[in-house]
Amino acid sequence: MTHDPAQIATGPLSIVFTDLDGTFLTTDKRVHPTCRAALEALQEHQVPFVICTGRAVSGVYPELRALPALSYIIACNGAVVANATTSQELHATPLGHQRARQLFDAVAHLDVNVDFFADGCAYAEKDRFSKLDTYGLEPHFLAQTRRSRRVVESLVELLDQVGRVDRMSVYYHTPEQRRAVLEAAEAMGGLTVTSSEFCNLEISDKEANKGTAACWLCDYLGIPVEEAAAFGDGLNDTPMLAALGDGVAMANAQPGVADYANHITALINDEGGVGDYLLRRLAAQD
Repeated sequence: MTHDPAQIATGPLSIVFTDLDGTFLTTDKRVHPTCRAALEALQEHQVPFVICTGRAVSGVYPELRALPALSYIIACNGAVVANATTSQELHATPLGHQRARQLFDAVAHLDVNVDFFADGCAYAEKDRFSKLDTYGLEPHFLAQTRRSRRVVESLVELLDQVGRVDRMSVYYHTPEQRRAVLEAAEAMGGLTVTSSEFCNLEISDKEANKGTAACWLCDYLGIPVEEAAAFGDGLNDTPMLAALGDGVAMANAQPGVADYANHITALINDEGGVGDYLLRRLAAQD
């Protein structure tokens, strides 16, 4: 393992997985020109590109679906694997209705925002969602979250209407609220709790994470995990960085993320760090 940003992996590169927010996308949710150039190079090399995100499948918007080389989407932190062109789901590891309702009942008394990710979409409850700007979220992330949610009057009523519940997220204000959510999830067992922002917790089935989903997709495609590269900046990316052949932490990653990586980018997300790394690695192979 090296954290020298001048270093890149060697050996065949057969598939690329990357987180979106804070990793592949700039802070203002754009695709840096260097990242776009890298995707064009991946397409020329016939290397599939996979978006791995905590977002629901519907949160990967048309402008992202049009990216060169994009082949698959791993959504909901690994709970769903889908074809990027058709949105056909290939694999799912859901949270389920019963556990979603039990978790909601356990935290409903708290002043927190709760989202359910179900049937490829993200849902929030009107009264709680109206307070989203009180959590101190970065403005562009706040705008993206607002754009991606379908607001309903009652999440309890929603559970009677959706076909499958993939995961749940909670935005909290205080350490006490965070602890209460963690205790509720731990008391149930069989769950995994991670985070992509300083004020949120993301709760899924214990087998649903970006690492297990990426490994499943590699197996499905017949690609050795040793020939896969992954990029991430958050704690919810660490299973993917640890599981694949070349886990690359962003230079702007949250504290501790680099501990799970083989390499680190030379540039941050706003400078096209993913694209810079990929272009250097592909050039070394030519």
